[in-house]
Amino acid sequence: MNNSVNKKTEIDKIDSFYRILCENANDSITLFKLNEFNEIQNFVYTNAATTKWTGFTKEEILNSSPKDLFTEDQLESISKNIETIVKEGFLTYESEIRIKDGRTLPVEFSSSLIDLDGEKYILTSGREIAERVETRIEREENMKEKTLLLDILTHDLRNYIAVLWGWVTESIEQEDITKEDILSSVGRAKTSLTKTDALLDDISVLMKKDLEFTYELKSVNVLNNVNKCKPNLDDMFPVKKIKLNIKDINSEHNVFADMLFEQLLFNILTNSVKNTSKKEVIIDIITEEKPGNKILISIADYGKGITPDTRRNIFDRYGEFRKKGKGSGLGLFIVQTLVQRYNGDVWLENRIKGDYTQGTVVKIELRKADTQIFEFA
Repeated sequence: MNNSVNKKTEIDKIDSFYRILCENANDSITLFKLNEFNEIQNFVYTNAATTKWTGFTKEEILNSSPKDLFTEDQLESISKNIETIVKEGFLTYESEIRIKDGRTLPVEFSSSLIDLDGEKYILTSGREIAERVETRIEREENMKEKTLLLDILTHDLRNYIAVLWGWVTESIEQEDITKEDILSSVGRAKTSLTKTDALLDDISVLMKKDLEFTYELKSVNVLNNVNKCKPNLDDMFPVKKIKLNIKDINSEHNVFADMLFEQLLFNILTNSVKNTSKKEVIIDIITEEKPGNKILISIADYGKGITPDTRRNIFDRYGEFRKKGKGSGLGLFIVQTLVQRYNGDVWLENRIKGDYTQGTVVKIELRKADTQIFEFA
């Protein structure tokens, strides 16, 4: 008799001990039942931390199902997690719960399958991980910026090196070359080296910003930057006659951008030249003011155009060009990434409505800046 009483007293102490542990835990601890089909039923236990996190009272939680805490798009993954827990007996995973004020809270769950008198329950402890998720997002964003800078280096430096290589090769291989021709080629090669050096400086500045891009955007002039691109285009495509129609660029139109704005324009213009098979390349550039204090820059070519199917993925990282083995395909990806950096929009249209074969228009809408122009060194 005494042994029986002592055993019951010991069990009561242990039960009381575990209840104290659960109620005073910083992590959310819940227990809910599964039916015979392993479907989620209502909660049967919740601790104080759960009510503190979610804002729901203990009664509200016990009268609800775990499904009520998740958004519709998460229910499928939750069902799959339950299947894994039933099969493996344990699972740790991340998800988001919907709390009482409507916000979502990122949580790491550790769930175990419990068998009580032949019935199945899921015991779950949850830990709020908003800070961890925020840190991870910041790390991912930093990685994106690092990758962007690497892309610009590999893509745009390759363009300048190609120009340099072309002029040096011509100077070496041309048998009847004159001194004047050599001086001209060396001069053009020097220009390409200067642009390469400037690009490296720009990338270096951004790298020193810890890749967070928190520096203030400056007012840059559209026309000035277009004019800077023209000599580089001529050097890069010496066999083509390139004409930039800039009469419809308002010389007073300035936009918020940074030292890479010229690279943005150069990538668009380079694509326009590459996609024009004719020796004479004409590119029309127009700027116009739009509502909301915006400037719309339209760059139209007369090339072969871009098919609707290709256009859907044209701004993807490696796009259709990589798939077809033509170049790196990074030009328009870099354009889109920089435009996003400038809080703008970029899209493509047909030069002639309804006929993509008559050329393409790249449209960039950026925030209008005042007349105080910042010239990057």
